[in-house]
Amino acid sequence: MTDTNHKLSQEEIDHFRHQGYLGPYTLCSSDEMIKMQPEIEEILETDAPDHKNRVHNRHLDYPLIHDLATHPSIVKRMAALYGPDLLLWRTNFFVKEPGAKEIPWHQDFNYWHLEPPIIISAWLAVDSATLENSCLQIVPGSHRKVIPHVKATSDMAFGLMGDLDYVDASNYVNLEMQPGEFVLFNERTLHHSEANRSDKRRIGLAVRVIVPIVKVFNWDSPNHELIVIHGKDRVQYNKRPIQ
Repeated sequence: MTDTNHKLSQEEIDHFRHQGYLGPYTLCSSDEMIKMQPEIEEILETDAPDHKNRVHNRHLDYPLIHDLATHPSIVKRMAALYGPDLLLWRTNFFVKEPGAKEIPWHQDFNYWHLEPPIIISAWLAVDSATLENSCLQIVPGSHRKVIPHVKATSDMAFGLMGDLDYVDASNYVNLEMQPGEFVLFNERTLHHSEANRSDKRRIGLAVRVIVPIVKVFNWDSPNHELIVIHGKDRVQYNKRPIQ
């Protein structure tokens, strides 16, 4: 059953502040998400209208992805943590087929041209995400320290990775999730996922949300735009000129 209680307790808010993540929570039942999988698979086999990266910002051209990314289960909890005014910056799918490479330990803000870098992410499980097929792993409290990033080794999925001399993953947490569940974390929370050594696919949808004072310096595509998903955009920093 879908969770309709989106309020956060003070204990949950404190946990996010001190640990850098929260969840898992339920957006929809596993059965409901499994019914959506065929449409999501079709979306991932098509190009977006204005760019060729099939996993990027599909909320802009498919109502299903928009509805998932802006679901009250996600947005209401984000507003409890980051305030009433929220903008949906981008979405992207992480598709790990069997044999997919490891995603290295990293802090998200290192890859993004935003100022100030204030971002909250939701990671929504489309498939089951388990230890077997390389679920998300996170280091509680790691958001309190910025670590340097260096060129990644060839066995990694990203070009840059957290410098392992500065990474203490001794207390990492496995965020196993069933389809329809999600977690929240911030831009500095250290996380990664192992190589997928199973025969099971793992798809997750990442939802990236900023507050209006954040300036976006790099746009993903010609038609990329920010969407107000809660409250108002009083600052209007990111109104793009008409092409």
